[in-house]
Amino acid sequence: MRYGRLTQTAWQRSVRRQLHDRGKDVLFGPSPWEECSGIADESGDSFLWADAHAAGDSARTGYYAVLHAAGELAAKGVAASCVSVRVLFPPEAEEEDLKAVAAGVEEACDRMGLQVTAFQGETSCAAERIIVFAAAAGTTGRIGILKPAAGQEIVFCGYAGLEGMLRILDEAGDEPGTRFIPDFLRKAGELSDRLVTPGQILALFREQECGSDRAAAGMPDITAVFQAGSGGILAALWEMAETLRTGFEADMSSISIRQETVEICEFYRLNPYQMASSGSFLIVTEDAGRVIEILEKAGARAGRLGVIKAQNARVITSGEEVRYLDRPAPDELELWQARRARQNEDR
Repeated sequence: MRYGRLTQTAWQRSVRRQLHDRGKDVLFGPSPWEECSGIADESGDSFLWADAHAAGDSARTGYYAVLHAAGELAAKGVAASCVSVRVLFPPEAEEEDLKAVAAGVEEACDRMGLQVTAFQGETSCAAERIIVFAAAAGTTGRIGILKPAAGQEIVFCGYAGLEGMLRILDEAGDEPGTRFIPDFLRKAGELSDRLVTPGQILALFREQECGSDRAAAGMPDITAVFQAGSGGILAALWEMAETLRTGFEADMSSISIRQETVEICEFYRLNPYQMASSGSFLIVTEDAGRVIEILEKAGARAGRLGVIKAQNARVITSGEEVRYLDRPAPDELELWQARRARQNEDR
């Protein structure tokens, strides 16, 4: 199979047909993209958790696994309160690697206000790189996705490909220094604080700020929120359209991207719009202006990206160029890591 997330076709053909509905009180059914699970009890209270993973050779691999998991819950309007972590190490790993991963997990939890409830690890010959699995959990929240209407707006929050760029810098060693000056690389490496946190997304859902009347309090109605993960912003747009069963028109020039990401991707010949982008989100709403205002007040970069359309066409514009969105491509970060692994084997 190809690198990155399972294709929609493979999932439907080889997974969906094997799974059966047993009538349990689950909040979400399996889908090619859903990373959250949840159950509701008889009182109507709900418990949600989200599973995510990150693989790499960097001490901060655990940081990105936790960020991704907590971000998935935030997209449902749920604040993660704790996280459980499991790590697979390759046989050549040392205890210093374990210490570094644990520090990365704690850094993420400190930034997001999470408690680590479990941390387990093991060494396995099946692992060629460090693989960190994170399960973030929380209770209550808005939960669910509303039916979109034509004319609703799409807001993009964050920066395309920023997660992937940061992880490349973490793992590339001295190689980028053959092209870029130290000051550029230092400033690029400091951009992790531009990754959108769950708390910034949750600002859109805070009922305590508006009571039961969101409109009277100037709070926007949110139809759906999607985190851009594996496959980048273009995969997230496809996921959004498939989940909402709608079409859209989006302007590529409105996708925020850091110049540092552009230059690092040009150096490695990667497409930043198809690269891991946890810490960035798509928001479908009737009031893009208010959404942008709230997110920017929370310290997150946001802008209007496009509009929901009644027809199923998924249109991408760039200046005068108009094209249709293709199915998600393999994640560019995964391809970069695979190439590096092969190069190391050949040495």
